[in-house]
Amino acid sequence: MRWVVADVGGTNTRMAFAQDGKLVTGSVQWFLNDDYPTFADVLVDFVQDAPVDGLCVAIAGPVMPGHVRLTNRDWSFDADQLSMVLGGAKVRIINDLAAVGHALPYLAPDAVVPVVPGRAAPGGQSLVVGIGTGFNVSLAHGNGVMLAEEGHTGLSIGVWRVLQDHLGEKAAAFETVEQVFSGSGLRALHLALGGVEMPSQQIVRDARLTMGVFVTALAALVRDMTFQFMPLGGIYFNGGLARAVVGLPETGEILAAARVQDMFEGTLSDIPMCVVVDDAAALAGCVACLERT
Repeated sequence: MRWVVADVGGTNTRMAFAQDGKLVTGSVQWFLNDDYPTFADVLVDFVQDAPVDGLCVAIAGPVMPGHVRLTNRDWSFDADQLSMVLGGAKVRIINDLAAVGHALPYLAPDAVVPVVPGRAAPGGQSLVVGIGTGFNVSLAHGNGVMLAEEGHTGLSIGVWRVLQDHLGEKAAAFETVEQVFSGSGLRALHLALGGVEMPSQQIVRDARLTMGVFVTALAALVRDMTFQFMPLGGIYFNGGLARAVVGLPETGEILAAARVQDMFEGTLSDIPMCVVVDDAAALAGCVACLERT
C-alpha cells in the first residue's frame, strides 16, 4: 500500500510518501502555501501522477463533518474532493495536533528534548501543546486522541493576572489563549509592552522583557491545563514558536517552578515536560492513523 501523508500549516505544507506503515526515506518535501491557490494544487504537484492508495491530511484547524477550513489561511476542502484528485484513494483528514498525539508512541528518543524533568505515569494520558502560527492542544491516551480548539478559549485568571501586572489596562486587548500564545500574539504582546514591530524569532532572541512576561504567562497556562487535562504521561510542546521559547535557558526553570505541588498525592508535581523537535512528527501520526483504518 502506497500512501501520501500531509501536514498543512498556515504557512507551509509538508508532504511525504509512506509504505508498509513507515515514511519513505527521503520523500519529505516542503511547499510554501502562498505559491498555491488550493491544497489540491499542492497535492497534485507532489504526487505527479504516481498511484496512491490512501491519503491522510493533518490540518491547522477544526475538522468538521464533510469539510475542513484552515483557521490561518483561506483554504477549504473535503475528503471526497481529494479522493477524486487521487483517482478514488481513501482519504482521512485530522487535526494537526491530533496527528502529533497519534505519533507520540512512535517518536524516536532524539525526536524529543527534555525541558522539565519528571516521571511519566505508565499508561497516563499525554498533552500536546502546539504554539506556532496559532495555538491548540491534543490529549493522547493509548490509540485515542481528543480533539480540541483550545486556542479560542478565554484566558484563565492566572494568565490574566500576569498580563495585568505588566500591561495594566492594555491587558484587555488579550481575550483568548491564541491572542497571547502564538506568533501574532507574541508580536502583539511585545508592542503592548512598548516594543517596536519585529519578527517573532527576533523577539525571542532579543526582547528579554517580553519573553519574561510571555514565559511567565505560559507557565500559568500550563499549570491550569494540568488540572484541565491531568497529563500524567507528560506534556509535549510542539510548533516553531514552542521550540524557540522552551529552548530559552530560563523557560524550564519557570515552568518547573509553576508546577502543581502537594495535590493528588504529588502526582501533578512530577509531570515531565519536553519539546518535540522532529518536523515529521505530524506525518508519522498520519501514517499511524492510516494504519488503524
